[in-house]
Amino acid sequence: MKTRPTTSLILSICFAGITYGIAGAAESTVPVIKTFDLETATLDDVQEAMRLGELSSVELTLLYLNRIAAYDKTTGPIGLNTVPALNPDVIAEAARADKLRRQGVDLGPLHGVPFTAKGNYNFKGMATTDGISVWADFTAPYTSHVIEALQEKGAVFLGHNNLDTFQSSTGSTNSQTFGLARNAYNREFATGGSSGGSGSSVGANLTFFALGGETGGSVRSPSERAGIVGYKTSQSLISVRGLAPLAWDRDVVGPMTRYAVDNAHVMEAASKEDPANVWSSVTVDEGRPRPVNFASQATTSSLAGKKFGILTNSVGTSDTGVAGAIKQVFAEAKATLEAAGATVVEVTAPPELDITFTGRRRSLPDTVLTPPTRKLYSPVTTDLTGNMVAGSRAYAFKTFLDSMVTLPGDTPEQIHDKVVARISPVTQLPQQYRTSIAEKTTFGPGHPDTVEHFQAVKYMIHDYELFLADNGVDALIFPTVSNKTASGLTLPNLTRALINSFSLPAVTVPMGTVEVSGSVEPTTIQFVGRFLQDDKLLALAAAYERASQKRIVSPLVPPLDGESFELTMDSYVRANSPYSPPLLVVKKRATAKKTAGVKRLEVGGNIRLKADVATIRAWVNGQSVPVAIKGRQWKGSVSVEEILPYLTPGSKTAELSVLAEDSEGNTSATVLEIRVPKKL
Repeated sequence: MKTRPTTSLILSICFAGITYGIAGAAESTVPVIKTFDLETATLDDVQEAMRLGELSSVELTLLYLNRIAAYDKTTGPIGLNTVPALNPDVIAEAARADKLRRQGVDLGPLHGVPFTAKGNYNFKGMATTDGISVWADFTAPYTSHVIEALQEKGAVFLGHNNLDTFQSSTGSTNSQTFGLARNAYNREFATGGSSGGSGSSVGANLTFFALGGETGGSVRSPSERAGIVGYKTSQSLISVRGLAPLAWDRDVVGPMTRYAVDNAHVMEAASKEDPANVWSSVTVDEGRPRPVNFASQATTSSLAGKKFGILTNSVGTSDTGVAGAIKQVFAEAKATLEAAGATVVEVTAPPELDITFTGRRRSLPDTVLTPPTRKLYSPVTTDLTGNMVAGSRAYAFKTFLDSMVTLPGDTPEQIHDKVVARISPVTQLPQQYRTSIAEKTTFGPGHPDTVEHFQAVKYMIHDYELFLADNGVDALIFPTVSNKTASGLTLPNLTRALINSFSLPAVTVPMGTVEVSGSVEPTTIQFVGRFLQDDKLLALAAAYERASQKRIVSPLVPPLDGESFELTMDSYVRANSPYSPPLLVVKKRATAKKTAGVKRLEVGGNIRLKADVATIRAWVNGQSVPVAIKGRQWKGSVSVEEILPYLTPGSKTAELSVLAEDSEGNTSATVLEIRVPKKL
């Protein structure tokens, strides 16, 4: 739908017109403000297009649905399989966002913007599968806190991303429920995991942004393979309520975007406080303020005067192969930082930054005679999920399942029996954890062992920050991976345990490309900051991104029809004009006809009485179908030869998307499965 441009924009256009008149030109032209391209569009670009009325949320949502139909369906010619479960109400959500805008309500940079979330995030009415077959029918009775927080800011939930079975792998994404997710740059390569569906869908531009999740590398790994900005947040910053857990003391929400400033906008909305979050009763470092103003800091940040530390041996020693290529690209990133006014030095991590450290910590006050230990792990010197003590790890699953199965009037025993029934067949969770739930021996944040565990983590964080202070560095940097192959990747020494077990924020940013098995793939630099200083870290990442501009577009998933258009002065209508979207009737069966010797596939329908329709556009499996309007009838027709490569062999159906627009720019859309002729 269309709204007036901002005052400054109107004035600039008017001045341009005056200048043109002085030059003496007789004919008038419509000034073109800029060209909108979906692949490279930022949140600012999207909101500008929506303010000018050249784009609606319904249209934007349909563009992504078309890309999913063309590039993501498992039976399609590319079949990335990253968004296997779509929100059935997504068009209605987008229409509500458009209606609010029409009423003068602006919810901010995310208003009307589609996003996806990993398949362990609850969304009411959809199954939270967690990638396991025994939960394929596990319908969520409520929506996770973080998705609700984003929807409150106008974001539109598009659907669930594929994830690795039970979130188990950082190398690839292959779920029992949805199968193998494919890489956005080479479908035969691994996506990284366990948020591979989230990362690859952003890299392939199948969604504007996605939510991943990380316990031990599961945001950063797929972000590396997709060449995007992936944010592993400080523990406790974003609520994990409504997410199927893995190891609750390290599970975090991870926003994944194509640009750092866009990530900052998502972080600003997603980090809304939640009193019911499991972390709300955990004290990691009392009194430390929460980060604020992500977007303003990311937009105005500079590298001048900043100092970065490279951990010794984190870059690797090889000068050949993929490892050598990553090392060379990282050297170029280092040069970019220095050219922008930053200082980069090599630093050596002290023993206390290793998770295996058992000595007395530097930051421990002399008055503390007995050092606290990481009581939630056995042994305490490991960061492996499977070493979390049974009662604590099982607590998160019990809490999550309680929220999923409880009905009004249930007794505690009835709830317990339903929880046990749901967790018993989950063989991916070792028996000792399931037994702890069954025997009611789980324990949470208030338990003495948990309290002591987080006291130990506090001193780990303090030791890390003393190390940064000793070297005068603002953040650490290193390649996200030191090596990778088509099927896997290698994380640099120390980085997994340091980032995940020390509760630190980390963010990936594209820094260039490397050739892997003959295929060009993006690679990223990683910035690691201080606990709960996520805003400052993301600002540094945004400053580097502006200085480097190294993101590449995937050639595997080129633009489709309608993804590029001009923003012009006269493309808006009065803000108070009535909002009445056009209405169509769509036939659920396509037909095959021969016209002038050419066999054609036809779709069509009716325009409802009194509907003012200016244009109709249609797509079959994401491929554009020309449409003609005659009276109250509309018909789309495309040659069978042209459309056949995009129809699944042997399938009786295809996905038809139809977008109608009236003379004032109001839009409506329909997406449905249609029957296609058996013989084409």
